[in-house]
Amino acid sequence: MFIQRNKELKLLETSYTEPNSTMDFVFGPRNSGKTSLLNEFSKDKDRIYISNYEMIPSLFFTKIANIINNFFKNDNVDFTFNSFLEVLEFLSKQKFENKLIVIIDDFQNIQKVDKKALSDLITFWKKTLKNKNMQLVLSSSLLFNDEYEKDIKKLKSNVIQLNYLDFTAIKSMFPKLNKLDQLYVYSLLGTTPTNLKYYNQNKNFTDNIFNLFLAPNSYLFDYGIRVLKSEITDIGTYASILHSISQGNTKIGDIAASLNVKSTYLTRYIQKLIDMMVIKKRVPLREDKKKSKFGRYEIQDNALKFWFSYIYPNLSKLQFSKIEEVSKLIEGEFISKTVFLNYIKCIKEYIYANQKDTFSYEPSFIGSWWDNNGSNIDLIAYNNKSITFVQILWEDKDMAKISYGKLKASSEKFPTTLDKKYIIVTKNTFFNI
Repeated sequence: MFIQRNKELKLLETSYTEPNSTMDFVFGPRNSGKTSLLNEFSKDKDRIYISNYEMIPSLFFTKIANIINNFFKNDNVDFTFNSFLEVLEFLSKQKFENKLIVIIDDFQNIQKVDKKALSDLITFWKKTLKNKNMQLVLSSSLLFNDEYEKDIKKLKSNVIQLNYLDFTAIKSMFPKLNKLDQLYVYSLLGTTPTNLKYYNQNKNFTDNIFNLFLAPNSYLFDYGIRVLKSEITDIGTYASILHSISQGNTKIGDIAASLNVKSTYLTRYIQKLIDMMVIKKRVPLREDKKKSKFGRYEIQDNALKFWFSYIYPNLSKLQFSKIEEVSKLIEGEFISKTVFLNYIKCIKEYIYANQKDTFSYEPSFIGSWWDNNGSNIDLIAYNNKSITFVQILWEDKDMAKISYGKLKASSEKFPTTLDKKYIIVTKNTFFNI
C-alpha cells in the first residue's frame, strides 16, 4: 500500500519534467519507505534501478556497470570496474534520447566501498552528467556531513527528507481495528509498512507481541541488532545509549549518568545515531538546535523503541525461554510508559495537519516548549497577534479543569506580550478524529 507521499512524489515529478538534467536526494531512516517512493515514481518511466549489496569493490562496481549495460540490452561487460567514478564515466558514454531516470538506492553502501564516491559524483555531475538528458536520484539512510550539504545546495538539487508516516497510516492499513487498538499497534510498530505487514489483526494484541518479538525466530526478535549492524560494526555503546533513551533518559547528561560515563564521551555516538536517523534531537520552541542546552533525544521508530525497552534488556531470559516473565513486564508497563506518549504524538500530528481549524488563525510558529525547571507545554502556536498554549491529557473533562490552571501558570514562564489563548485536549478528541 502506497500512502501519504503525494508531496514527495510531486517534487520528483516536477524534477522529471525539467528540460535539463536534474539530481535529487532522498534521505530517510531504514524502512521509512524510500524504495516504495522511488518505485511508485518511476514505475512507468525509462529507468535504471541500482540497489546495492556489500561486496569487494571489483565485484561491486562491475555489478553496477552490468546493470547499466543490461538496460541498454548489451552483454555483460568484459572488464573489471574498481571505483564509482569508473561507473559514472561508463554511464556517461551511453546514448539515449528519452529522459532517463537513474536511481541509486542505499547510496550509503557505495560510500562504504568507495569513500570518494560522493565527491566524485558531485564533481563528475558538474563536468559531464548534467549535460545528459537524465534525472539522477540517490537515496540514503545515512545523512551526509555538513561539507556535502553545502555542495548539494549549490547544485540546486531537490533534497527530500522522509519521516515515518503519520498515525493515519495505521487507520488506512487496519480500518477494522477500533481506535484504541490502532493506537496500540502504532505504539508497538510505528508506521513502517515492512513491519506492519506481519501484524495479524485477527489475533489479539498480546499474541502479536509474542509472534513478532518474543517467540524464538520471530521476525523482530533481533530487530535492534539488525538496524545497528546495517551501519555499525561495534554496536555495544550505541545499543546501550538506545536502551537508556528507551527508559526515559532523554537528556545527554541523564544518558551519560545511566551509563556511568562522561557526556563528552557520548557526543560522537549520539551524532552517528542522528546521522543514521535512528534518533532525533528535539529542542524547545525558539531554541537553536545546534546551540540549545535543553535538547532531548528520542528514538524515531516505535518498533525500535519497543525492542530496546523490552527485548534488549531481557535477551538472556528470552533465549532461555522465560517468555512469561518478560510478557508480564510488558503487560505492566506498556500502556503507562509507551501508549500515552504515542497518544500525545498522535494529537500533535493532528494539530499540525489542522492548524487553522485548531487555533482559528494560521500560526507563524508552532512547537513544544520546556525548561530545566520542570515546566512543559505540549504545544505553543503563535502569529503576530495571538499565542495559544496547548496541553494534551488522557483524562476526562474534570481533570481538564485542574490542568487549565497549571497550563496558565506554565505559560507565564514563556515570555510574550501577545494575546493568550488556551486549549486543553482530552481523550474524547482522539476518539473523534
